[in-house]
Amino acid sequence: MPFPCYRLNIDHVVIELHEVIDFHAEDAAERELRTVMSHSGARTVIIDVHSPLVTAGLVNVLLRVHRAARGGGVVLCVVARRPLARKVFRISQVCRILLVAATLPGAMALARGCRPVVARAPRSAHGARDQ
Repeated sequence: MPFPCYRLNIDHVVIELHEVIDFHAEDAAERELRTVMSHSGARTVIIDVHSPLVTAGLVNVLLRVHRAARGGGVVLCVVARRPLARKVFRISQVCRILLVAATLPGAMALARGCRPVVARAPRSAHGARDQ
């Protein structure tokens, strides 16, 4: 079960998942992801989920691969391009463990430890935020 992958730069590799990962494909998917991760030499691996369906099998695989990545000093990020995919990660609270973004640039920012800048309300003369 080879997954397409490419380098963004020397420290970042992207692995694309276009297939639905179900219970029967978990072991093969995990093996392939770990192999690519270990042979890449990258410090950041971004798994780009293109599939419209995020299954419990995929979530389990990503959690196990994340654990292996952390053990090897690698940062693992997930791009969940589709709103329903992001909703699965949010509802299952997996986003508390995995770095999940909607876009590839977002995943790269999360990997750097950056959070998206949120526009703040202007402060009044007394230091309180205007409503």
